[in-house]
Amino acid sequence: MFSLAINMKFWDDGQSNSTRIRNVKYSWEELKIFTSYLKKEGLNVDCFLYDFSPEKIIEDSIHIPYPLGEYKKAEKTNIILNRNSTYDFFMMVDCDAFFHKDDYFKFLELFRSLTENNTVTFDLAKLNDNVSDYLINGEFHIEKADWAYAYSGNRSNGPLHQYIGGLGGVYICYTNLLIKLGGFDEKYVGWGGEDGEIMDRIYTNGYSDKVKPTRHFAPFHLPHYCDWGNIKYAKKFVD
Repeated sequence: MFSLAINMKFWDDGQSNSTRIRNVKYSWEELKIFTSYLKKEGLNVDCFLYDFSPEKIIEDSIHIPYPLGEYKKAEKTNIILNRNSTYDFFMMVDCDAFFHKDDYFKFLELFRSLTENNTVTFDLAKLNDNVSDYLINGEFHIEKADWAYAYSGNRSNGPLHQYIGGLGGVYICYTNLLIKLGGFDEKYVGWGGEDGEIMDRIYTNGYSDKVKPTRHFAPFHLPHYCDWGNIKYAKKFVD
């Protein structure tokens, strides 16, 4: 059985009522519950939370301080990848994302089907802005939720309808494949771009037939503040 490292990273968004911190407090607890389930089902799996905030926020996180407003997603992901090099598969879960308990077994079956050099892509069920409607006493109530898929849009389409997806908010990749390809390109210093670039390298290096889009379930994604006014957010490349 392959080993799996599930990773979540976050940092303070600098807002007085930070939605990023609100979300990660929920999503991290959900990830630990999810990982506990996988362990009980016999998977060799561990989960880690990386806090890149200037000051440590979550007690059981691994704190690697960065200046406030500094994104450098590629660099931060490479730090995590290098720390996870002994695991067969490398997984990232956005700090605003979580799996519903009804999908735990679907994930388990998916992971048990993997072979070397596989990459697994997911859609995201992006929830609307009225968080209080579906988070009650910290518990997610799916019957109250309203969402649209990040890639395929309307819920009736289902996740990744006519799409393959990319290395976005949630993905699994064979660790040695990412390392062989040189990891994430650190010339991407803002938010985004680095995931699409490495997905292109996966395809152009002959691994397109190893990409497995997940079409029968998707993790949920909580709404959050976006730092559009910060030039470091929108900036793609290093000078």
